Amino acid sequence: MARGKVGVVGLGIMGSAYAANLRRAGVQVVGVDPAPAGRVALEALGGQAHDALGPWVAECDLVIVSVASPKVLAAVATALGGLLSKGQVALETGTFALADKFAAKAAVEVAGAILLDCPVSGTGAQAAKADLVIMASGDPAAIVHAKPYLSHISHTVIEAGAFGYGSRMKYVANHAVALHNAAAAETLHYATSLGLDAGTVYKMLSGGAGQSRMSDLRMPLMIAKSYEPPTASMAMFQKDLSIIGDNIASQAIETPIFEAVCKLYDAAFESLPMSYDTAGVYEVYTAAK
Repeated sequence: MARGKVGVVGLGIMGSAYAANLRRAGVQVVGVDPAPAGRVALEALGGQAHDALGPWVAECDLVIVSVASPKVLAAVATALGGLLSKGQVALETGTFALADKFAAKAAVEVAGAILLDCPVSGTGAQAAKADLVIMASGDPAAIVHAKPYLSHISHTVIEAGAFGYGSRMKYVANHAVALHNAAAAETLHYATSLGLDAGTVYKMLSGGAGQSRMSDLRMPLMIAKSYEPPTASMAMFQKDLSIIGDNIASQAIETPIFEAVCKLYDAAFESLPMSYDTAGVYEVYTAAK
């Protein structure tokens, strides 16, 4: 079992979950976030917390980056490039355009450190239970180095290939999530129009041929109209759909179902708080009654 020190950059929903699961496994964790909530939570678990990156990062056996925007990623990558030593391994877990990922790689590796592209598939609620799939790509030896730690924050690590192929795989994963989440909303809308009990329909779907992970995870939120706090926010998903849409356009392929689903999400983005869980797409259906 890995017992070294792990740095977690970004202590939001996902980063805090990574830090908490590593701490529960007995791993030393040092985290950084300008917002106090994540720092307080980490310190309560016996971890160390900072409000900015500093020389302490050079003491980490692995650095996990979990940030929300390309601008923050660029700033963090530049800072890490000046702080990490040759051969030190960092990994980036977010969903970003390939150009942003490769720019971060160049910035981190300026002095010989190694950056892996390791996006995750799963919601914040799943991250809290280490119920994630990690799509690791990049230097094979660095992935081997990281895997003992990743086993504490996920149930599966897929080795996707060269740097950037983890992101490509994440685009496919989120494409499926977008479709299945919308399908759950439409199925629930149809069921309630028939006068069926929503809870009974959910039970039937969860054990039948129409089961999907998104239906299992998000239909209870739709039934309860419980959209805050989010497991994945509208704001985050809007960013992800934009990235996937741009990537699909670059492939010059036809994706009519995705295009139809995007119109549904656009309606949700326009009419609902961006802090809502993406399960809130169900409200587009109920508003149309």
